[in-house]
Amino acid sequence: GRVPVDARTVILGIETSCDDTGAAVIAGDGRVLGEAITGQSEIHARWGGVVPNLAREAHEEAIDDVVRRALAEADVAPEQLSAVAVTVGPGLSMCLRVGVLKAQSLCHEHDVPIVPVHHMEAHALVARVPELIGEKANETNETNDASPRAPFPFLALLVSGGHNQLILATAIGEYRVLGGALDDALGEAYDKTARLLGLDVGGGGGPALEALAKRGDPKAYRFPVPLRKRKDCDFSYAGLKTAVRLAVERDLGKPADSDAFAKEAARDDRVSRDETKDAPDASLDAEETARRDAIRADIAASFQFAAVKHLEERTCRAIAWARTSLAEEDEKRAEATEPSARDLKCVVVAGGVAANATVRATLGSIASEAGLPLVLPPPRWCTDNGVMVAWAGVERYRLGLAEEAPSAEQMATPEDETGRPARREVPLLPRWPLGTRDARATGDVKSSKTARIAPPLRGAPG
Repeated sequence: GRVPVDARTVILGIETSCDDTGAAVIAGDGRVLGEAITGQSEIHARWGGVVPNLAREAHEEAIDDVVRRALAEADVAPEQLSAVAVTVGPGLSMCLRVGVLKAQSLCHEHDVPIVPVHHMEAHALVARVPELIGEKANETNETNDASPRAPFPFLALLVSGGHNQLILATAIGEYRVLGGALDDALGEAYDKTARLLGLDVGGGGGPALEALAKRGDPKAYRFPVPLRKRKDCDFSYAGLKTAVRLAVERDLGKPADSDAFAKEAARDDRVSRDETKDAPDASLDAEETARRDAIRADIAASFQFAAVKHLEERTCRAIAWARTSLAEEDEKRAEATEPSARDLKCVVVAGGVAANATVRATLGSIASEAGLPLVLPPPRWCTDNGVMVAWAGVERYRLGLAEEAPSAEQMATPEDETGRPARREVPLLPRWPLGTRDARATGDVKSSKTARIAPPLRGAPG
């Protein structure tokens, strides 16, 4: 059943699903009491992508200090916590494991409940943090300032390096997937394109490409806007990325990899080649260097124009789909209220790419045309962080969805057949759908492997 939650409720959130080690302490009334985060961009930059075993090692080195800093800033002792929320999926298993082990240890030692959190639900729900008002979270639509949080039902566009989803959210744990990525997510496409253009992606390919695009002409190249013949809400960026690669090879002549994302870490020969591929430019005269820089800026701007146009078209259709669904559900209710009572309340945009200024401005216009407020978390809460996990923990804790602290037996490390300590099993859901797929969303999923996909996230019974 429901659990009383107020300003005295204090929840710690832990996030380690990919390459950010995040922790935060949040009160039941939405006040962020303390937060800390450690990134790994410098570790992974030379490999062209996140290397799972290096990410795990970095999490293991950082987790204790990150949690300590968040608790210290909040002036909260572990035994004062009401619960610990932790991301259990989706994500990289070996990275998720680090956060879950830390959460289990804290909960066992101090006898506090643990709240398993879905990474993408946390991204969607961070827009409901009441403190967003003080942050002036909505930079494009001031009507958001009148509301303390994103009320249900809302449409959520979740855009990050690994996810592109349009979700109709009607309650905690009640989500309908209107569209998803058939191949590359937008953040992944930004990263790959940035590497194709030879940009320094140490601070993230997205920000680097966005900065370069500001200097270019978005109509210099007529890159195809994906899936225009498919009247659904799914996303595809692989074809656009290929068009960019061909333009780079034709107009810049650089050795562009057909798959810029390095799926294998042990490629020292490739790394050394990538690090020196721009070296010949040093011998070019100033005029030729300026010409090539202008081409790179035009390609970046044209890519961004097509990529965001695809996002815009899909989001517009998703708003219409969501409103149709809500109207149909109202008609089915015996005690149906006024039709407007179930209309969308707002559009939420979250995930790392939501920090992109062009994306934010474009989606602000879409929401405004639909007569809806656009709710945008502060940029630092768009990327992976502890605040989103802690708040998702508050929302789920309130519904009675916490679990008891692990027992001594659960914490014990078993022995293998040789009598040595074996690896303790930790409940993880690396492949975990956020909700059920809408019947109109007929696109194929990104991977045909379904054996290890967990059942979709659910809310409280009844």
